[in-house]
Amino acid sequence: MVRFCERLRLVVFVATGAGAWLLISQGRGQAVWLLMAGAAVAFVIVVARHRAAQRRLRRAELMADFNREGIARVERRWSDLPRPFSPPVPRNHDYADDLDLHGHASLVHLTGVCGTAPGRSTLWSWLLAPADPETIALRQEAVCEMAGAFNYRDRIAAEARLMNGNSMADLEGFLRWCESPDSLSGRTWLRTAAILLPPVNLAAIILYSLGMVPTAALAWPLLLSALVMAPAWKAINRACSEADDGESGVRHYGSLLGLLADAPLDSRYAADLRQRLGAGRRPAPREIATLRRLLDMAEARRSPLFHIPLALVFLWDVHVLAALERWKKRSGARVRAWLEVVGEAEALAALAALAADHPDWAMPTLAAEATTLRGPALGHPLLAPELCVRNDVEVGPAGSFLLVTGSNMSGKSTLVKAVGLNVVLGQAGGPVCAEALRIPPLRVVTSIHVTDSLADGVSFFMAGLQRLKQVVDAAEAAGAAPGPGVLYLLDEILQGTNSAERRIAARTVLRRLFRSGAIGAVTTHDLSLADAEDLNARAVPVHLTESVGDANDGLTFDYRLRPGIATSTNALRLLQLAGLGDGRRGPSRIGRE
Repeated sequence: MVRFCERLRLVVFVATGAGAWLLISQGRGQAVWLLMAGAAVAFVIVVARHRAAQRRLRRAELMADFNREGIARVERRWSDLPRPFSPPVPRNHDYADDLDLHGHASLVHLTGVCGTAPGRSTLWSWLLAPADPETIALRQEAVCEMAGAFNYRDRIAAEARLMNGNSMADLEGFLRWCESPDSLSGRTWLRTAAILLPPVNLAAIILYSLGMVPTAALAWPLLLSALVMAPAWKAINRACSEADDGESGVRHYGSLLGLLADAPLDSRYAADLRQRLGAGRRPAPREIATLRRLLDMAEARRSPLFHIPLALVFLWDVHVLAALERWKKRSGARVRAWLEVVGEAEALAALAALAADHPDWAMPTLAAEATTLRGPALGHPLLAPELCVRNDVEVGPAGSFLLVTGSNMSGKSTLVKAVGLNVVLGQAGGPVCAEALRIPPLRVVTSIHVTDSLADGVSFFMAGLQRLKQVVDAAEAAGAAPGPGVLYLLDEILQGTNSAERRIAARTVLRRLFRSGAIGAVTTHDLSLADAEDLNARAVPVHLTESVGDANDGLTFDYRLRPGIATSTNALRLLQLAGLGDGRRGPSRIGRE
């Protein structure tokens, strides 16, 4: 069908040119105008059919791609997935960098099935900040329902990806036009001319074609139309350009909005989305379809062969712009709200795909009265299922902390990241990689990936201190006000100084966190960190370790969480395995410092 329409467009164009030449050569130049008018109508119809066929073909290709990518996501074959979108990351965000929310092999990469700019923006905003308990419950209900609606989610994904390539910045230009004043206000004379001149021009053309009037009778009305249009030509073109949102703009959201307005879903969230799209006398899908037709009509400007006759005879641009302004007055102020609905629906579909792809994951329970985080069989969401080792994790209550020790590469950082990522996912309304997860409302604050900054003149140690200050400030602010508490996750804090000073500084930080009422987990190689009497009473020690074969074997890790403090190190053995050793064996058994 696509190739047929392509050939038909060419046939119409060539036939129009040949017909015009033939009529002129036969001395029937008056009939050229009628030929051009008929050809213009035929060309518009063929172009519309061609675009519809292209969209059907592209939609089928995208649905196939989406399902292939779904398999790659389940297997965590990151290189086989499209590059994740690059969201704007707030400077010094509580956890976005530390918990691998963005970039390659990230949470955005895993959930990145959103095809529209509003969808990507909404999903990212949900991951950056926890929702309130009531909103979380509504999202969970909608996610569970959408998880089972496989065909419906595939259709949403395909329609959304047809708009791929746009950005919120692109859409903002169109939204500004939607919310701007009428560009034809004060040009009453132009509107009047657009009503009066076309019948005169058309009558002159018909009479001239029939040989009933001289050439002057045709030329004078067309000249008058040109004089009327000339002063307003630039203004009309500018206004039409502002309204024209391009091939990936709002005009193409009609099919997606129609899917959402007719969603076969019964959750309260889905019902609210439908209501927001159907508010007013004209629902969103109908209005966007009208907008698309008007913008398609405005595109005649791109084909001078058809545009110039239309502009001179019918004052085409004035009529199209007037229709666009009427549309804007009627529905322009509602477009931003419609795009918000698209964003929320796509974000829900992304979380629902995550739930459908991982049937062994659970929906967390958010309990305001809870004092601890409990996650039986909790794993890291970004690890492939066959590689993900799950552990029973409990963090809290306030006044205690989970002290995670272990040798190098044993999985300490992965464990605390797993805790943080699951809380972030759960408080966004999505499923979690756990058998169950019960948490109080929490603000997650982390210090895991600390980096220095040459540009800001900040050393590695100072960067670590600044990050810890941010964690402590957040915990103390939460402790002094009603609302969610803080979950802090600290990985090998203050590595950039000597052991004695690091130990003193870390203990000082922990004491302030205890007093704030926050809960959290701390990983460390310093097995004497909690030796101070007050910290020892508050620490809940757990560890991860390795197993060692004979002299020719390497180290193996089972990533299982065990109670108590670690009793071995493996730095020397890893040094030897890397070819940098001096022959001494490791790991070694050690005592507390």
